[in-house]
Amino acid sequence: FNLEYLLTGGRDGRRADRPIYMFYDWLPGGWGGRNGKDGSNVTTACFGTGLMSQPVEGQERANPILTTEYEILTDSAGPGRWRGGAGVRKTSVMLEAEGSVISYICDRERAVVWGIEGGLPSMPHGLSLTRAGQDEEWLGSVFSDVPIGPGDTFSRPTAGGGGFGDPLERDPAKVVEDVADDYVSVARAAKDYGVVIRVIDAELCCYEVDAVATEALRAEIRGQRRGWLETDPEHVAEEYRAGRLDTLDVVRRYGVLLDWDKGTLLPRSTAQFREQFATRSAASWRDA
Repeated sequence: FNLEYLLTGGRDGRRADRPIYMFYDWLPGGWGGRNGKDGSNVTTACFGTGLMSQPVEGQERANPILTTEYEILTDSAGPGRWRGGAGVRKTSVMLEAEGSVISYICDRERAVVWGIEGGLPSMPHGLSLTRAGQDEEWLGSVFSDVPIGPGDTFSRPTAGGGGFGDPLERDPAKVVEDVADDYVSVARAAKDYGVVIRVIDAELCCYEVDAVATEALRAEIRGQRRGWLETDPEHVAEEYRAGRLDTLDVVRRYGVLLDWDKGTLLPRSTAQFREQFATRSAASWRDA
């Protein structure tokens, strides 16, 4: 992933003596999988080495901003024989503030973290804003001086690291462990790793692998995945806009990049991403 910066400032309605506030925040994310070991979860970026995640309690005392969610993000890690590390999602709501604006800059909205040696990509970065009483709006990875007021909520995920090695070769027992830890969902265990998992008792983290179904699904994915990367990108974009594909399907199966707000195809970015995908990942896949 890559270090991101968020800056919000304005007048703090809670403090007449010191009305001006500036909220400066950055988040950790996931590092890449390694040969023989999964990537590091929720770790600061190379450029930010030595920077610690700021305690939200301290942030809330100094700024009229309440953190409502800050957790490891399921399915953010790039799938692989050794998966990437997981990223996080942080969601905050503006409180008693006046004349505030928000600015944000990062990478990885279009230059999505790739996998290597057969591994799969992670996910796009970006920030979404939900104004009080309105629908969520995707603002992306680079914007500045957007007005924001009381009751407005902003949320941003950080990408995980890319996967190392073919995810269809990951030990199913490790995939089950990842599901129990909420690093991977049951649905993406099937889509990304070809592992079919039965939920015995989710509250008790009790799962089991359907070995026969897993073998069949992995064979099916091996037979189809090169074709997925040759699917007409415009068709993939149409399926995304219709809600039949989600963001991770588009990136990890089809190697397609879109304007994630409108679902419009980015043809040049897609061509570059597919070229990297073919060289860094698909070239290492076994077909049987």
